Amino acid sequence: MKKIIFINIVLFSILSFNVYSDEKKCGAFDFACKTKKFIDDTKEFQKKGIEDSKKQISKSSEKIKKGKDFIVDDVKDTAEGLKDAVGNVKKEIKK
Repeated sequence: MKKIIFINIVLFSILSFNVYSDEKKCGAFDFACKTKKFIDDTKEFQKKGIEDSKKQISKSSEKIKKGKDFIVDDVKDTAEGLKDAVGNVKKEIKK
């Protein structure tokens, strides 16, 4: 009789271990579990944020380079126009 009760207890405990899911739910006052879960969630969020930030920075740097090229070309055109204007004014003054 004792053997049957012992076997039943062992089988019940073995079968109950397989029932647990992967996600551990913390109890109401289990602060250690809640803290660990919060830290893990924060780490995952930060890793995701870092990857998104890298993508955003690369896109922004491309836009800045294109804008810089546009401004440099515009400044060169303006400088050439001013150079021509100054040259024409000097010619008029000499006359």
